[in-house]
Amino acid sequence: LINHNGKSKEMKNKQNQCHDEKHNGNNGTTKENSPEQSKKGKGCDDEHPYPVLYYSRQNDCLRTELKHLFDLNLFPSTFDFAQECFGYGSPPDAINLWIGDERAVSSMHKDHYENLFYVLSGEKVFTLCPPADAPFLYEGEFDSGAFSRCHRYDECEDNEVENKEEGWGIAPDVDDDDEEEDNTKVESGKSEATKIDRSFVKARWILPDVDNILISSHHDCKQDAVRCDDIMKVNYYRKNYPLLRHTHPIRISVKEGEMLYLPSLWFHRVTQTKETVGINYWYDMRFDSSHWCYFNFMQQLQSCPVGGESISGGHDDDGIVH
Repeated sequence: LINHNGKSKEMKNKQNQCHDEKHNGNNGTTKENSPEQSKKGKGCDDEHPYPVLYYSRQNDCLRTELKHLFDLNLFPSTFDFAQECFGYGSPPDAINLWIGDERAVSSMHKDHYENLFYVLSGEKVFTLCPPADAPFLYEGEFDSGAFSRCHRYDECEDNEVENKEEGWGIAPDVDDDDEEEDNTKVESGKSEATKIDRSFVKARWILPDVDNILISSHHDCKQDAVRCDDIMKVNYYRKNYPLLRHTHPIRISVKEGEMLYLPSLWFHRVTQTKETVGINYWYDMRFDSSHWCYFNFMQQLQSCPVGGESISGGHDDDGIVH
């Protein structure tokens, strides 16, 4: 894929052209209208002089906008065993391309698809939780917004505005059916604008990063500082999100040439250990199965506290929700 779609380093050289693109903040995923986008709202710094970019169209891009690449027959169009096992006997609903490095991290979420994910180069890291963990993951509704590149300004002594540096801004998503309107009235020859309250788009979001309750296995006896930092993260999350102790997270590394079957409705957080290229096949899940009924039952338990514990979020002593 790298040979046919351009060298990896060439993609990095083009990254600085994307400063003005908007990035969707909903569940850490990207909007479809811009292929090279950031999954997280991180800007440039000295260590990484270019934005965190991630190609993730999620719109069957390999068979649509990249059809010329798909027609080279580098990838199978389907898998017979998958069509048989998943029940419908149909080809995949979508085949997607994913390109990113270790700085791009998705929030934990679930998909209504049976997912086959193949790594062409690099290494993907999946943190998984089974559907039965739904009541304990602190999933709730939050305001959705969009990240966009912007400039920060400083006011000089002569009251001139100086462009200081680039940064990130966040604009909330507003319900299209309830847009802001201005009502003007005249008082003493002046116009006064009155703003109507707006409704913001809500998104389902899992508040804590469940990966932080897993102690990293990437250390040895000489790296006590790394181990200490991991333990501190685990203790913090256990204190502020006590329901996480009922979850069953596992971390799985998928290396070049390997494929992962990710069942529908399994929660997953995804990142990479280096620049990674992967493709995935989404097969439609069965909504007439007992698994779908069971999952909906487990989601209903979210409103039922366990042992008197609330799932509204963890709190520090200062009462701030994290």
